[in-house]
Amino acid sequence: MEENKATNPRPEKKGPNINEFSNEKNNSLTKTIDSLSAELEEVKKNLQKRKSENTTLKILFYTGLLVLLVGFLYSNSVLQRAHMRSLEKNIISLEQRLSHDINQVKMSLELDIQGAKKEVKLIDGADIFTVLERMDYAISQLRPKEEQTTVLVNQVRLNADEFSRLLKNRTGSLKSKAKHSKKEG
Repeated sequence: MEENKATNPRPEKKGPNINEFSNEKNNSLTKTIDSLSAELEEVKKNLQKRKSENTTLKILFYTGLLVLLVGFLYSNSVLQRAHMRSLEKNIISLEQRLSHDINQVKMSLELDIQGAKKEVKLIDGADIFTVLERMDYAISQLRPKEEQTTVLVNQVRLNADEFSRLLKNRTGSLKSKAKHSKKEG
């Protein structure tokens, strides 16, 4: 064994060089690990900071959305109420206008009825219907000899009958309208 010791030089001389080199390497690796660890810690802090910022932004976003929704619903209900009030005012205004128009038509109708009554009354309190009946009777008593005269007499009788019927319809409808408007009033 001693020969082995003699033939093999001691590694003591190389040892300090290797130790120094490995110490430097260890120190370098330790520094690198420390700097990576510090960077990792910094990245971790930044991630947590960003995570909390994202959470805060989400809270703000959803809060803003909620505020907008509530504002929209509130303004919608306010606008709807204003629209309903406007419609009610318009309906009341139309009812008043319609009532006014109906009253004017009613007054005009009453004036027309009074005028029609005055028109129908003729001489000695006899109305137009009595006069038409007398005229019809007088014409029926005629016995014309010529055919042309007979045609003219018949035409006059037809026109008188038609006039009488129209007049009765008009005064009858005016009377029924007057009775109807009195019942409503």
